[in-house]
Amino acid sequence: MSRICFLVRSAQRAREIAIRISMGATRWRIVRQLLVESLLLAGLGGVFGLLLAFVGTRWFDAATQGLGRPYYLQFTMDARVLAFFATVCLATAILFGLVPALHGAKTDINEVLKESGRGGSVGLRARRWTSALIVGELALTVVLLAAAGLMIRSFLALYRLDLGIDTSHLLTMNTSLPDGKYLRYE
Repeated sequence: MSRICFLVRSAQRAREIAIRISMGATRWRIVRQLLVESLLLAGLGGVFGLLLAFVGTRWFDAATQGLGRPYYLQFTMDARVLAFFATVCLATAILFGLVPALHGAKTDINEVLKESGRGGSVGLRARRWTSALIVGELALTVVLLAAAGLMIRSFLALYRLDLGIDTSHLLTMNTSLPDGKYLRYE
């Protein structure tokens, strides 16, 4: 959601960027400032998402505790998940922060200042981008939330499904064989 906001904000901040460039700021300085803002926002969003993930895994673990969950099904957040999460946050911050920053830094300052006029209102192009991106973002959010709700409901329904056999006195076992003596064929 914040990535689309960066695209919208870059269109809305075109006048501010044009004024900064006309006052002597270099384009690299503008790009660097916008990229730092993107990294800061992605970091804050990542921390919030990580906290939400910890709470969500604990909640889901507690919700499935009474269902007779198998021993091998564990809900944890380990170092691999955290490394993947950090990599995705950093990559999206750089990608979605750099594109609007480069776009905003290479705009024609004369055209932007003429378009916005003295009132400081956003131009027609920026309003169209804003509207289109907000509609797309809301549609994607509704689809993702509906899919997540259906997935959780289906998982719980399948887990509560009666198998037709009594598993109350079932014993399972795991055996490890040495690789030197026994060959695996995969």
